[in-house]
Amino acid sequence: MTVRKQFNEAADAHRAAVGFLEQARQHLDVQDDVPLPDASRKLITQLAEAATVITPGWLGQALSRAATDIPLGTATSDEPLAVRIGDCVAAEDARFPAVVNVLGTGHLAIESDTDDSRARSIIQSVPLRLLASRPADSMSVSFIDARHGGETFAGFAPLVDAGMVSATAVDGAGVSQVLAEAESHLDTARRRGSATADLPERLVVIAGLPNLSPTVTERINSLATAGPKARLHFVVAGWRAATLDTATYVAMTDDRVTVAGVPYPVRIDSAPEFSLIHRVCTELAESGQWLIGDIT
Repeated sequence: MTVRKQFNEAADAHRAAVGFLEQARQHLDVQDDVPLPDASRKLITQLAEAATVITPGWLGQALSRAATDIPLGTATSDEPLAVRIGDCVAAEDARFPAVVNVLGTGHLAIESDTDDSRARSIIQSVPLRLLASRPADSMSVSFIDARHGGETFAGFAPLVDAGMVSATAVDGAGVSQVLAEAESHLDTARRRGSATADLPERLVVIAGLPNLSPTVTERINSLATAGPKARLHFVVAGWRAATLDTATYVAMTDDRVTVAGVPYPVRIDSAPEFSLIHRVCTELAESGQWLIGDIT
């Protein structure tokens, strides 16, 4: 069985189980203090098993100091990648990994700004997981942090210092440059037609866009619509302007997080420590093979 086929089958099983679980909750009007039926617990076990297949290694392990023992770059450059962002909690003794699809499938939009520690965790952990999982030379990454002057991505500095990732965009000119590079990537993919398998992916990670102008919103939406087929993907925090096409949406209130409309709350993982981000990026930088700029 090919990796892509295995991923697709596990992803289909994951979506189906989530759907059944949602229907069961709606039909039974389950309350938080009511024990889960055996059928629901079986579905939760299936979800946990599917998540293990969908998010192996760096993609699904707890991001702790011990995570540095996991080999880097073990995912092939053409397989889709999903990542763990936390646990979906059906009950205190029944949970399954909250998994979101990104590379090869779509985008990730987070409702809250990175002033919210939960959004900050996602916006840091997702690119770290993807960078650590993809083989070198297979992905270009751009960071935007116009809200906190680049501080959100300070741990990724070794990649910037090595000239392997562009400096974080922190103002209007920088944001425009990142979007222009994404548009150039999209144009390259369109010229190639179906021959994009060897085109390095471009990932744009946006930690904050204060005072988002309609023009910028329109450019991002346009890029997002065409992006997945062109190996272009966005991870965006503070996205309230409109629904981002083909994106998994993470909704947040003061006391609850939900993902993709699934009714069970999600407990977001703690943000990776600065030292872990810095250590992983140092190792990636020492490989000396990460891409910067456009491939034509």
